[in-house]
Amino acid sequence: MPEPTTGAVIGAGSGAFAVGTITITGSFLGLQYEMLLAGLAGGMAMLSNLPPVSRPRAVMILITSALMGGYVGPMLHAWTIQSDVFAWSSKYSEATRLFSGFVIGASSQTVIPLGLGWVRTKFGGGNINQESPK
Repeated sequence: MPEPTTGAVIGAGSGAFAVGTITITGSFLGLQYEMLLAGLAGGMAMLSNLPPVSRPRAVMILITSALMGGYVGPMLHAWTIQSDVFAWSSKYSEATRLFSGFVIGASSQTVIPLGLGWVRTKFGGGNINQESPK
């Protein structure tokens, strides 16, 4: 029987590998490391509030959250610091940037299914050959 710490070491090693893989892949895509990690942290926070899911689904949730944080986070940051409503955020640009990635990563598991549901209802259940009612 392995020691209880063996599983923790293996889990930490696989987590470090996953973070490294996400940041390396993101660098090839031209994404910022910090935004990817902020999105990953947001995904982890969201995953902790979900009911238990399978390991492959948890991995996909984390990858999706990290990539959404890397892609959409900078757009949210740019909008936030230029907005009149959040004018104070331009003083805290770095913190706002990382918070934007975290928020996008945490909300991606809610926003993506809502968006896909909207597309399904808009286009008649996803059947592209169906004619729209007139």
